[in-house]
Formats: sequence, structure tokens, C-alpha cells
Amino acid sequence: AFAEMNIDMIVDGLNNPWEMVFAPNGDIYFSERDGRIWKIENFGEAKIIQTFPKSGAIEGGTLGLALHPNFEQNQKIYIYQTNLELEFFKNKVYSFTVNGDELKDKEIVIDEIPGAPWHDGGRIAFGPDEKLYITTGDAINPGWSQDLSSLAGKILRINPDGTIPDDNPFDSSPIFSYGHRNPQGIAWSNEGLLVSSEHGPSGEMGYGHDEINV
Repeated sequence: AFAEMNIDMIVDGLNNPWEMVFAPNGDIYFSERDGRIWKIENFGEAKIIQTFPKSGAIEGGTLGLALHPNFEQNQKIYIYQTNLELEFFKNKVYSFTVNGDELKDKEIVIDEIPGAPWHDGGRIAFGPDEKLYITTGDAINPGWSQDLSSLAGKILRINPDGTIPDDNPFDSSPIFSYGHRNPQGIAWSNEGLLVSSEHGPSGEMGYGHDEINV
């Protein structure tokens, strides 16, 4: 089929925009992997409201965004970030409060998520149970995916304040699901079924092998 398309350029010149979320009032927040958080008000001018140091990771950096289920009341936004600490990459989830065109009240919600130049996961989203779900990559160490003492290669589930829900499957652990390589998509059906998309090997072990998991 052939048809004319009407396209409006909202913002250009971006480098690896990674996540985009919509506030109840229509504002748009999005991340760029190399360290910037942007805000667009009513399809107007895009403004940088937070900057992180560049991580140096190829697949890591400033990744997932999520708005608190009660965002209209508390203005809390959550950000998944890769940091280079000493000689090692680490992934963390921070919470901030949106205050106009800047982010304030920075807090670490969860840290000590192993990172690497590749396989950092990074998708975060609140589920229908209002818990925060976090995908983590195996940090190019496949054995960590099966290791319940490691947060790598997992889907995590925590309360908005970073505490561990009492009904998690493993006692006193944020781990919800394990055995993952590099999950980077999560969504729920109308019935509450969690579905995750996962990157499979694209070269080192043959081509393809991406997965959709329930």
C-alpha cells in the first residue's frame, strides 16, 4: 500500500534514545543511553532535566525509566543507570522527584546489580500490583543467571521504596525470575500475565535465538 504520512519532528540530534514514558498530564520523559534525561511538555520544547556521567559501557548507560503509580501526587521517577566504579561496571536504580525542569531528592532504590560493557538489561516498569520490576543482564557471565546469590540475569521485583515484597518467590530476595541472558522488554496482559522479551546470541553462539518468555 502507498500513502502519504504526516510527520512532525519533535526533537532531533539524539544519540541512542532508550526509554520513553508518558505522564498523566501528557508530559513525555525519555532517556538517552549516554547520560541524559529529557522532558517534553505538551509536545513543546525538549529540555534536559538530569545528566549522568557517561558509563563507557557499550550496551549500558542511562536506560530504563518508570513513573511511580502515584506520580500525580508524589512526582517520583525511577531511572536505571550503569556506573563505572573502580574497575567494575555496576547497575543501579535511582528514584528522583520531578521539580519543574530538574530532578531532586536522589535516592538509590537498589544497587549491586552486576554490569559489563554488554548485557546490562535495564528495562524497569511498575506492574499491575504496583511493584517495580527490573530486568538485569547476565553481565557476559552466563553462569550468574542461574546463581540466586547474584542479581545478574534476572527479573527483579521490589517495592517502590526498595524493600523486598513479602510474597516474592525467594525469601528475602528481590529475584522474581532467573536464568535470563539479557531481558530488555516487559509488559502485562489485561489478565496480569507478565511477558518478557529477551536478546539471544547474535553471533557468538549462532544467529537469532531471541525469546519471548511468560
